[in-house]
Amino acid sequence: MKKGMGNAGRSGRWSASLRRWWAPGDVVLVLAVGFLSLFLILHGVSRAGGSSLKVRVLADGRQVAEFDLPQGKRSLAIDGYQGKSYVEIEGGRVRMVDSACPDKLCARRGWISRPGESIVCLPNRVVIEVVSGEGGPDVVNR
Repeated sequence: MKKGMGNAGRSGRWSASLRRWWAPGDVVLVLAVGFLSLFLILHGVSRAGGSSLKVRVLADGRQVAEFDLPQGKRSLAIDGYQGKSYVEIEGGRVRMVDSACPDKLCARRGWISRPGESIVCLPNRVVIEVVSGEGGPDVVNR
């Protein structure tokens, strides 16, 4: 590098090597894939929120309740194997507030609101799960 050129010599060499690896078509392709990925992610998130959600409650292996996930506030008491489990539903999400189990791991699980999420109290044999209200299978295997 010649004396007094500063970074000019380096930036010219950098842009030349960058041009050698990235043709204008490559840049267009990368941008198109990026925008398509962003569109699909946002479209999937908006569709997932649009379907009706249901809460399914199982006690001792049998379904005891299934209802739409309401936006209001609601409380339930479920009779389990060891005693009562208390469930709170608020703002489109659900949680186990208290249970008759000794370790209270189910109550520490927190809020659930997406299809496929569940709260399981093994000692009391109570399961709360959020399911999609569409009724069809999520995946079909052949």
